[in-house]
Amino acid sequence: MSRPIYENESTLQAEKEFAQYAQQKLLCFLVKCPRSFKIDFAATRKNQVVSFIEYRKRTNDFNEYPTFMIAASKKIAAQAINKASGLPVYLFVKWADHLGYTDLTNCKSSWNVGGRTDRNDPADFEPVIHIDLSEFKTI
Repeated sequence: MSRPIYENESTLQAEKEFAQYAQQKLLCFLVKCPRSFKIDFAATRKNQVVSFIEYRKRTNDFNEYPTFMIAASKKIAAQAINKASGLPVYLFVKWADHLGYTDLTNCKSSWNVGGRTDRNDPADFEPVIHIDLSEFKTI
């Protein structure tokens, strides 16, 4: 049995809004990567990839939790992409009151097991990393 796909119109719209904003701020063009690539965007300038971006949107405020949690598989994918390309892989997070980013390949993080329990999906409980909020820079 295949795992449900949680990407939907709402998450795709949030990604589109982020891409429009980021393109202006970062002076680059964001190309949406296929789901199989494991990272959301390739950032390009003059048709050359200059970095990769994983994007997350959260409804909580920035300081509500002391860390940001993400599936460890995202960090593993980021490190593999970085090793293959030599390019940075950034994690951008839009909280309710803040937009920040960190270098997903080099940020300090602690490993744990955790995840979501609200969707009744056993695959949502997995190895995760916790990134301290001090690792994030503000846009």
